[in-house]
Amino acid sequence: MAAGGCGKFVDVGYERFLGRMKKQLWCVCLAFALLWVFGDAQNASCQTVDLTLSGVGNDEISKDIEVDTVNNVNKFVEKVGSLDFAVGQECFQLKLNASVVADVVVSTCKRSSFDTTLILLKEAPTETQEQLPDDIFLNRFDPTCEGSEGTMRSTVEYRTVENEEFLYVVVTGWEGARGAATVSFNVKKAEPLQISWGLDRIDQRNLPRDNMSSLSRGGDGVFVYVVDSGVNPTHSEFLATDSTTSGSRASEGKSFVAESDLSDCTGHGTHVAALIAGRTLGVAQGASIIAVKVLRCDNRGEKTALLAAIDWILEDIKEARKGAALVVMPVLSEFSEALNAKVNETLIQNDVPVVAAAGNFSEPDESSDSCLSSPGSLAGVISVSASNTLERRAVFSKYGSCTDIYAPGVGILSAFHTGDYATRVIDGTSQASSFVAGAVARLLSTNPRMNATNIRPAILSMSTKGVLDLDTGSSDPNRLLYVRDIPNFPVERPPEGWYHIYFGFQLRSPRNCSVDFNAELGSTLRRWLIDQEMPFSRARVFSCAPSFNPQPGTSELRQDEFMLDVQFEVGVVDKLSSVTFEKISDTMESEDLQEKMSVESDVVVEVVTALPWVVDARLLQFWAAPVLPGTTSTTSVGSIVGIVLASMTAFIALLLLLLLVFRWTKPAEREDTIGKSDKEQLLLEESGQSDSGFPPPMEMFHRSGGDPRPASENLNDGNTEFDVVSLEGGEGMFHNVGKSPPKLDAF
Repeated sequence: MAAGGCGKFVDVGYERFLGRMKKQLWCVCLAFALLWVFGDAQNASCQTVDLTLSGVGNDEISKDIEVDTVNNVNKFVEKVGSLDFAVGQECFQLKLNASVVADVVVSTCKRSSFDTTLILLKEAPTETQEQLPDDIFLNRFDPTCEGSEGTMRSTVEYRTVENEEFLYVVVTGWEGARGAATVSFNVKKAEPLQISWGLDRIDQRNLPRDNMSSLSRGGDGVFVYVVDSGVNPTHSEFLATDSTTSGSRASEGKSFVAESDLSDCTGHGTHVAALIAGRTLGVAQGASIIAVKVLRCDNRGEKTALLAAIDWILEDIKEARKGAALVVMPVLSEFSEALNAKVNETLIQNDVPVVAAAGNFSEPDESSDSCLSSPGSLAGVISVSASNTLERRAVFSKYGSCTDIYAPGVGILSAFHTGDYATRVIDGTSQASSFVAGAVARLLSTNPRMNATNIRPAILSMSTKGVLDLDTGSSDPNRLLYVRDIPNFPVERPPEGWYHIYFGFQLRSPRNCSVDFNAELGSTLRRWLIDQEMPFSRARVFSCAPSFNPQPGTSELRQDEFMLDVQFEVGVVDKLSSVTFEKISDTMESEDLQEKMSVESDVVVEVVTALPWVVDARLLQFWAAPVLPGTTSTTSVGSIVGIVLASMTAFIALLLLLLLVFRWTKPAEREDTIGKSDKEQLLLEESGQSDSGFPPPMEMFHRSGGDPRPASENLNDGNTEFDVVSLEGGEGMFHNVGKSPPKLDAF
């Protein structure tokens, strides 16, 4: 009984127990279901931010939204490529005006208590993103955020396309970090990209700047190895610059840091690369960029990585690349014999030009001497310091005897890694060295046979001298980068020891090209050169052809007129090429030659089709008259002064001797060989019948007082004060007695 009663009690208790358990299980299942439904609803829902522009004028919308991910369990994105993301995410849906192409910027720069990462998507997020790189943009560090010490703040930037109505942004923490942040949204109508003031400055000798760049496409066929933090190859600045090719001109070379991917996480490498070869912001818009990553995301790297990168670059140049190449090293270390030796033995001695930043300094006890940085302290490397808009040294720029040249380096606009249309304004000698690297790329593209030995003196000698207001002493070179287009026009090899200077006009004329017309224009050119007291050996019309492509701004032709493209050639010995070149450039800018042609040759110069450029006896072409090793133009100013003084002394001694002889002997009757008028002599010279003793087009003369006389007459003409300075292969160069000899640029 008891046993039976006990059994019944047990049965009843067990049933009650099961009943309770069933209720608890249902509660647990319901709770899990609600949590799953709630969590899924959260994941599927992004907060909408209305950024719809009106499309009228240049309107702009900015909004700030506070987020706190400390207790956030949302996960909208779990994985992007090799990167994993934890819970604690916020999602925003950006509503846009689909008919307006706009620049969208999302940032945590204003405030963040944790290391943020921003992910921008074209489609609504899923936990594992499988989109192509074109569909997803990620940034985990924007070093330009002010006050971001202690936390890594981020920015993503995107330019919309037509009919794009929604974008999605996920805010998460790097490596699971959580905290509070202000997320700033900005959208405005896309505007054409403006060039930096630096690009505006380097294509002209003197101020004021003209707010434009005259540089057309250049650098084609040249590979530029950018040793830095990596490069964003999808940035619009690296797109092909013509319709015949597609894709990016920036490629990923190799990474030498623990972060094996070549993505640029600081923007520094992208910024300098676009100054070198950006299609709008760069100096050499046709050059190709190869990213060599040696800096981590903290903007630091190991010297061993840099040494290994240098070895790889040479190997890559020899095995994988076609055409010319150069290396730009905006990164630098304290003075290192090992690094300098590696750059010299591996790159310089293998004819690879190297451009390096002179370095920045900010602390009072930090050295400002550019000789204490590597590799810029190495002879053979082009070491670059930074100048500002006031034509002074940038306050942060190192300087000294190891600096070779200055270039703009303050407030420089260029591309950035936070988006494919993103830009930033950054200071540094890195930016200055990028401008110089672009100039080297342009020169190599035109002259692929040039190398590290002659590239450096060419860039330095073509620079603008003496325009900077430096407070750095005489050891610091006062040279500012100068670069200009070299037209793709036919040229002729000059004789050894000469340069040919070419320039071109588009003319409106009542006559078409002919032998007589060309001869008349050539005569006008020679008279103009003489009037301007420019030394030259030959001056002529090199080519003349009817123009079928009138330049913008030309006047409408009458029925009895022709539009002509005329290219002129002026030959000059290389010692004096700088003098003649600069005078031609200056007087063309003042339109003095154009006016003379209009008056004397009955033509109207509509536009300048080619500013002066120079060709040497090796058919190397330059945008200014250079001084290169192995040419006679390396003669110093002192040497020329010595030659002039010696010549004057010898001439005076000869006159005294002749006077003595003349006094003691009765002179015989002599035929006067100076009977021809200047006009008659010039006509004979034009017709090729000159009795000067030299081939007519090869004569070199310089005006003194009256009209020029042939070289054969000047020594016997008592009314003309000429003195022989030099004889180059039988061609005399004459200068006024009592006047200073032509000054050569000192470097």
